[in-house]
Amino acid sequence: MFSALIVGHILFGLASFAGSLLLVAGFKTSFHLLTKIQQAGILFTVGGLFATLAFAMGAHGNWFATVVFIILGTSMAGFLAWPRQHSAPTKLK
Repeated sequence: MFSALIVGHILFGLASFAGSLLLVAGFKTSFHLLTKIQQAGILFTVGGLFATLAFAMGAHGNWFATVVFIILGTSMAGFLAWPRQHSAPTKLK
């Protein structure tokens, strides 16, 4: 039972991590067209996942991994939210 919980936690954690990266990749060109609530939801999802990973690594004393996940999470959120120049504005339907 105990090992099944650990395996499940790892699998669901990896799925969550992959989903967060896919959100960043999927909205990188149209993020500025979303509403503020949609933008905040995506940023909280990405930031919360990386913060959880950094906290878990720090709780186990792996400070290098903690710093790596903090830098990765900050860069992913910044990658989405940083304003870009766009050639032709479009609207999402």
